[in-house]
Amino acid sequence: MSNSKHMLPFHGHPLYIVDDDQSWLCYMCSSDEKRGMVYICMECELATHKECVEPFLNNPFQCNHFLKFFTGSPFKSENPHCHFCRKNLSSLYARCTICNTSMDLDCLKNPPPLTVYQPKHHKHSLTLLSRLVIFTCNACGLEGDRNPYVCLECNQMLHRDCVDLPRVISINRHDHRISHTFHLGQGDWECGVCRKMIDWVYGAFKCSRCPSYAVHSKCATRSEVWDGIELEDVPDEEEEIEEPYKVVVNEQDIIHFSHENHILRLDENCVTDMRCDGCVLPFNGDACYKCVECDFILHNACANLPRKKLHLLHNHKLTLQVDEVAFQCRACKINSNGFRYKCEEGCKDKFVFDVRCSSVSEPFHHDLHPHPLYWTLEGSKECHACDRETKNPLSCTVCDDYALCMRCTTLPRKVKHRCDDHLLSQSQGAGDASGDLWCDVCECKVFGSECYYTCDECGVSLDIDCVLGDFYYLKIGHLIPDREVLANNGATRPLCSSCEVRCKFPFLVKDTTQETVRYFCKIDCLHYQ
Repeated sequence: MSNSKHMLPFHGHPLYIVDDDQSWLCYMCSSDEKRGMVYICMECELATHKECVEPFLNNPFQCNHFLKFFTGSPFKSENPHCHFCRKNLSSLYARCTICNTSMDLDCLKNPPPLTVYQPKHHKHSLTLLSRLVIFTCNACGLEGDRNPYVCLECNQMLHRDCVDLPRVISINRHDHRISHTFHLGQGDWECGVCRKMIDWVYGAFKCSRCPSYAVHSKCATRSEVWDGIELEDVPDEEEEIEEPYKVVVNEQDIIHFSHENHILRLDENCVTDMRCDGCVLPFNGDACYKCVECDFILHNACANLPRKKLHLLHNHKLTLQVDEVAFQCRACKINSNGFRYKCEEGCKDKFVFDVRCSSVSEPFHHDLHPHPLYWTLEGSKECHACDRETKNPLSCTVCDDYALCMRCTTLPRKVKHRCDDHLLSQSQGAGDASGDLWCDVCECKVFGSECYYTCDECGVSLDIDCVLGDFYYLKIGHLIPDREVLANNGATRPLCSSCEVRCKFPFLVKDTTQETVRYFCKIDCLHYQ
């Protein structure tokens, strides 16, 4: 065994050079394989193979200075982030004490190239400026403070990740392809995603078919908006999508792909206690298609749902599925077994949306708010209807604090409830009422800041949960074998087998998996039986 003590320029503490049969975990390569000599620091527990550190020991970095290696957290006076990738520094990191910059091992081993030749969107080569400098990126219009790529011929500066911006892409907010340009042209350009103004002096994506449509470069390439596929040099061919139904003889009779064995007939004013097999909502006088032979029935809008569509909720095209498998909508978290849109591009079952959420389009107009709403992807906000914190809600661009979660956005505007002979409508605020509002079902206080249902003629007030419950969007009948969704319209309300309270909601689940029949009033009661 050889064990000698040295002071080497790449570390601030004395290092021991060890050459023995013991294995040491190398900080550089994360391997404990024996490779000859190992440098060991007894103060900060640094251990590294000599061959792993020598490339950096014998050669200056891009800044032409030699680096030093440190372990643990940076000093308070130092920037705690990697100079290149902006990730937090941890464990082992390298530092140029002359340039006052630090970098993690990934960027040290694979530093960005000093020169980029033939970039996608620029006719000149670009040179990396490895230093702190405040600049505005010509490709995206956002300000940066480090490591721009500079064109020495036309003085343009680009973020590192903007050098490889795609040239032509398709996004879920627009029907046509959009292309990147470094200069939009003078005008008032509003971003099609975040709805904020675009500085036309800098780069963005624009549509060649729609002269007024443009999107910020960073907004267009978000994972929620773009599928990550570059379409330059790919032919722009329209996909032929099969129609959802075929007309039989006249416009009144159709054969829908979800019910191919029977004919559906149009009824312009559908008055029935049945609910739509597509969205599982009542009709309340809406136009519908009724099966002439059985109880199958669809809203006119549900019968016309496209079999494939792009939608703002997902970055891939969605496919309409019509089997009665129960699912939870990813957007509103509501359980249903009606029609649904599902991603078939390898996203598996986690991207499934009910037809109510997948029918929301921009601009969205809600009865309780005077301004249009947009899905601007601004992060978490408090829903104005239920007061719950929600991620990426529909937001008002006029009222900064107004937002709606997808569950409240798609609540039925009018519902029927057994406590009143009239249709109940959505409301918010106390209106002309004096004093507090109280729910006529649970007798709890109804907060005026939240949405609730009310009868304009009788003045009753009911909170959303009491009117709908957890099983409102499930079809009456078998949910799974031995479990059945029932209407809670009997003379007496069953006792929930979990919470042991009389079921107050309009629908409940009957369970016959055991000898004794059991009833459950909520999803939580069903799961925690």
